[in-house]
Amino acid sequence: MSSDLTSADSLSESLRRLALFADLPPDALAALVDTVRDERVEEGVWVLNEGDENADLFLILEGEVGLVRDEMEQAVMHAGMFFGEISVLLDEPATAGVVARTPLRLAVIDRAALIPFLLAHATVTLRLLQAEARRISDLSPWRA
Repeated sequence: MSSDLTSADSLSESLRRLALFADLPPDALAALVDTVRDERVEEGVWVLNEGDENADLFLILEGEVGLVRDEMEQAVMHAGMFFGEISVLLDEPATAGVVARTPLRLAVIDRAALIPFLLAHATVTLRLLQAEARRISDLSPWRA
């Protein structure tokens, strides 16, 4: 077995474990894997800077990141979570900086592949919206 196939299999399994893609049909997952970049980032490296142009959705497969706004860490995200969705969906600069708190393994999907994928797979789109709603709800001052 070639290393490319092994890498694709590993990426496929890593994506399947994410709640976002849990019930995605195998053929759709395979098509998605063909568009994903599997990236490794060392601890302390900035993945995004606040205000940067960004056209990628980043899915954390391994490790932990800090979300930084106005030079203050606002939140910590870990494996299974994602970032970059706001700038990708709104086609605007990054709303926060993101720094690797530990070594990272990221699945990266660019906007050109993500938008058609979301339009074709309503369950993934719904899960993405639910995750966004949960984040907003968690920040709401009106929650009891």
